Amino acid sequence: MQNNQHPKRRSLLAAAALLAAAPWQSIFAAEQAIRLIVPFPAGGGTDVVGRLMAEGLGKELNTTVIVENIGGATGTIGAAQAARATPDGRTLLLGITGTMAIAPSLLKGLRYDTAKDFTALARIAQTGNILVAHPGYPANTVTELVALAKRTKTPVLYGSWGNGSGGHLAAESLRSLAGIPMEHVPYKGVAPLLQDLIGGQIQVGMLDVAAALPHIRGGKIKVLAVAGSRRTSALPQAPTFKESGIAFDTDSWFGLFGPARMPEAEAQKIALAAERVMRQPELKARLHDLGLDAAPNSRAEFNEQWRTDMVTWARLVQQSGAKVD
Repeated sequence: MQNNQHPKRRSLLAAAALLAAAPWQSIFAAEQAIRLIVPFPAGGGTDVVGRLMAEGLGKELNTTVIVENIGGATGTIGAAQAARATPDGRTLLLGITGTMAIAPSLLKGLRYDTAKDFTALARIAQTGNILVAHPGYPANTVTELVALAKRTKTPVLYGSWGNGSGGHLAAESLRSLAGIPMEHVPYKGVAPLLQDLIGGQIQVGMLDVAAALPHIRGGKIKVLAVAGSRRTSALPQAPTFKESGIAFDTDSWFGLFGPARMPEAEAQKIALAAERVMRQPELKARLHDLGLDAAPNSRAEFNEQWRTDMVTWARLVQQSGAKVD
């Protein structure tokens, strides 16, 4: 009788041991995972890009990449957390032009030094913001908008998703370079701007391609021009500002960053994995659906672009007289 109980007792002991080990195994797995900070709430375009990258990097690096959304202060709260993280390759940041190139010259009391606190790893995608209008607006191109403003001498009332945003600065560059009167209406985000633009409360707006694209395709708004270095593949018919005689060709981009002082071997490993992810046709197609162009390049090239853009946007901030918070 006693011998018959031994197997059962051994099974129970084994089961208990597994249950006791499970939490420790989970903790170990979490410690091995990579945290990708997306500095905006879930559901937006930046979040979608972050989740696409997390999935691809996880496969390339044979690990789990967990997206952590840390929104607030136009992306700078999440960026500050990434800057303070241990530089061991386990915390990464999905940075955008706003947090990594515009914020340093725009925001007082920024809780990180952009130029010193990060390691540039990979450019993911880039695009230009776009100048759009209500379908009933009399101008169909930025050239026609400039001519209309000069002829009527009536200020062009335009909206952007906030003071000091990339859209605001691009439109202010248009005002300065074309020499036309323009008045800014800042909104607390893209959604209320789109609502008023579609409803006809304002006639013109600066938007990112991803937000505007469904409404352009649906005929609710129309595109006048792209404020970037080249036409966007999602709207190939729309000319750039530069093609229209406006000398503005600064792009907006998404990039992968780590904290400063990352070991070079770790930084290079992640950068190469990101480059492989960005060259996958499926990912390029997904980004294209968002109105973004996949734009992998070398770490050195991306680092140079990032630092050049900080200087460029600083000049645009100064020219625009954008409010500094």
